[in-house]
Amino acid sequence: MKTYILAAAAFGLAASGAAFADGMDNAMGNTVRIIVNDAGQGFDVFFETDGSYSDSLGRSGATWAFDEQLCVTPPAESGGDTTCGPWNEDLAAGGSWETTGWSQDGSSITISILEGRGHEAPTPPTPPAE
Repeated sequence: MKTYILAAAAFGLAASGAAFADGMDNAMGNTVRIIVNDAGQGFDVFFETDGSYSDSLGRSGATWAFDEQLCVTPPAESGGDTTCGPWNEDLAAGGSWETTGWSQDGSSITISILEGRGHEAPTPPTPPAE
């Protein structure tokens, strides 16, 4: 089973400290699409140069930072921990990249950069039963 909760937590919540676009230039002003399973379910992420973050699942109030890795931190009221993982600095708009660097079980997610904003978001994944 694909572990998308970590990906959602990591990308859906965003790192403490000053966030600079350096290394994340490819994401600025664009849509970062996270696909978490073979059914094509996922969500879109919007990184801002001021270190703020929002996504197509309605989450906001998180922060991000990049220093060799992308780190995301949820808002204080969420009580989550900062999560860090790989980011492909060379990925251009229109490109995709697969990584297992955000999952605990080695499952892969696909990260794509769509040029601009305002794209129709993918179908969100169904949370696993508790």
